[in-house]
Amino acid sequence: MLAIVIALASAAITGWGSVAQQRVASTVPLANGGTVHLIGQLVRRPLWIIAFGANMVGFAAHTLALDLGSLLVVEPVIATTLLFALAFAAIWARERLPAMVWLAAVMLVGGLALFLDVGSPEGASSGASGIGAVVAGGVIFLAVVLVAWWGYRHAGPARAISLGVASGILFGSQAVFLKGFTIGFGDGLVQDITNWRLYAVIACGVAAFVLQQAAFQAGAITLSLPATVVLPPITAAGVAIFVLGGTVQVDGWHGVAVAGAVVAMLTGLVMIARQAARLEAARSGGSGTGGAAQTAAP
Repeated sequence: MLAIVIALASAAITGWGSVAQQRVASTVPLANGGTVHLIGQLVRRPLWIIAFGANMVGFAAHTLALDLGSLLVVEPVIATTLLFALAFAAIWARERLPAMVWLAAVMLVGGLALFLDVGSPEGASSGASGIGAVVAGGVIFLAVVLVAWWGYRHAGPARAISLGVASGILFGSQAVFLKGFTIGFGDGLVQDITNWRLYAVIACGVAAFVLQQAAFQAGAITLSLPATVVLPPITAAGVAIFVLGGTVQVDGWHGVAVAGAVVAMLTGLVMIARQAARLEAARSGGSGTGGAAQTAAP
């Protein structure tokens, strides 16, 4: 029960922090420079610094919840970050979100919870074989680069969604490395410092964070946050299954339920992206946040 309470607190804190960061990032015009310029501008804003601190507190609470409770219990609760973020965003903007947005968000969170609960994905080992790690790393790296590259070539909703997807994949990869690192953590300072997974965690985290801020700059939080909430556990589960020799329950009715969960998540993503794009177009007179003409290099 304590793990659930802490996970819920983590979701609420992270939801607020994400909304606050997006509000600040969206005030930096795309035409003023690329991602490096964006980060330089953000670190000068007090509200963004406070929101960054809130997200760090949320991350610490998430880690504590995982230490106290089961992954299959904690992660569905953490997924409610999306619901908290939508609520905070609506309150901040003093507007009512369409019912379809809430329905899509519930489908996303519910589909994720069903996938984790019924599918029960589990990793069989803490590490991967050399060839398996290389192949998985190559596929993930290529996917992130292609999605981010496509996103940076566009503006408005397309950029926000694409960079959110790239960020979500990286956050999921970070979780895999973090799990492997924590298993051997505490064996000694030298062992901890020389553990390559530590630096993989840092690299994935920094890259995911930068892409997330760029996604926040490009459009409303409803465009990018769904992917950064849903994709991490899906990515982590995929690596666990295809690389670490893990399993997912797909026999009998489990297979039907898992398939239904995946369909629900994909449908929710499409629905919320379409609704968010419409809201963005309405707010900006049909041009999208940042304007189609405002493009910037990464």
